[in-house]
Amino acid sequence: MTVWFMPFLRCTRSRARVFLLTWLAASLPVMGVGSAWAEAAPQLGVRTAYVQVVDGVYLLNARLQLPLSGRVRTALTDGVPLTLVLELEVSRARHYWLDEDVASLRQEYQLQYQAVSERYVVRNLNSGELSSFPDLDAAIEQLARISGLPVLDESLIRRGSRHEFSLRVTLNSGDMPETLRVLMFWVDDYHRVSEWYTWPLLQ
Repeated sequence: MTVWFMPFLRCTRSRARVFLLTWLAASLPVMGVGSAWAEAAPQLGVRTAYVQVVDGVYLLNARLQLPLSGRVRTALTDGVPLTLVLELEVSRARHYWLDEDVASLRQEYQLQYQAVSERYVVRNLNSGELSSFPDLDAAIEQLARISGLPVLDESLIRRGSRHEFSLRVTLNSGDMPETLRVLMFWVDDYHRVSEWYTWPLLQ
C-alpha cells in the first residue's frame, strides 16, 4: 500500500505546487502590481493653467504633462507626425439654468521628425509658425509650456458674474499609411485624451 501511495502523493503535491505558482503569477496584476504600475505611470493632462489680461485680451498660460510611450517615440523617429490639440471652453454661471457658453478655442500643434535635417519640427497649425529642436525631449518640453496664448477678448466677460475656464489635451498620431492604421487601430497610445482641467476666473 505504501509503495503505490507515495508516488501518487508526490505527483499530487507537484501538480498542486505548479497550479499554485501559475495562479499566483496570473493573479499578481489583479492583486495590485498592475494597478500600482498604472498609478505610477504619468498621465496625459494639464498640470496648471491660468489666464491674465494684457491689452484687453485674456492670455492662456499652462503647463502640460505629455508622456510618450516607446511605441509613439519610435513612430515619431520613423516620420509619423504627432498632433497636440488644446481645447479651451469658457462658461458663465447662471442661476436656475444651465451655464452659458461664452467662447471655445481649438489650438493645434504638429510635431514631426525631419530626417534630412535630423531635427524635430513643431508647427503651430493655427498660425503656421515653425520651431525646430535637436532632440525629441526638447520639442516635448516646448509643447508642454503654453505661454501667452490669446484665447478671449475681455469684452466677453460680464462683470459680477462667475466664469469658468476648462482646458483639456489630446495627443493623436495621424497621416499614417493605410496599412499602419489597420495594424495600430487598437493601440490607444496613438489617440489619447486627458480629463478636463477647470478653474474659476478671479475678477
